[in-house]
Amino acid sequence: MRDDDLKRRDQYCAPARLHAWLSRVMQPALAVVLLLLSLAAEGQVGPGERLSGPALVGSVSIVQVPDTSNATFVFAGPCKGNIDASFSIILPFTVANATRAADLEGIRFPRMGAPGCLSQQGGEDLMVVTATRFTNPGIVSAELVILYVVPQ
Repeated sequence: MRDDDLKRRDQYCAPARLHAWLSRVMQPALAVVLLLLSLAAEGQVGPGERLSGPALVGSVSIVQVPDTSNATFVFAGPCKGNIDASFSIILPFTVANATRAADLEGIRFPRMGAPGCLSQQGGEDLMVVTATRFTNPGIVSAELVILYVVPQ
């Protein structure tokens, strides 16, 4: 191969290498940024409680239960990178009143901690500390950062 051919091939490989590097670096970096932002919400817990990791980062869909003031929350996401922490729960919530991401912050999910995440048995309370990518066309969807509520 001539030097010109090698230089030309390297020019075309560089964007692919950059893209691969960005995808390996940016995803963990985004998770760290979201976790740091979520730690700022620590004042939302009750007396004698604190927020703890590992953080659950995933998506939620919220659908109003017909003829009630309750809604079904369906969360999908992992903890510790590979443990399924998905859950579904019905809570008092009016979908029509949710107009921005901040309306989801502070919502508690009682006893929804997945086994193997914070503890082997699971069942801890969870709290939404950050919500992004919010939409509400009759069904709320958003990306959430959730932490565990634990006694101090």
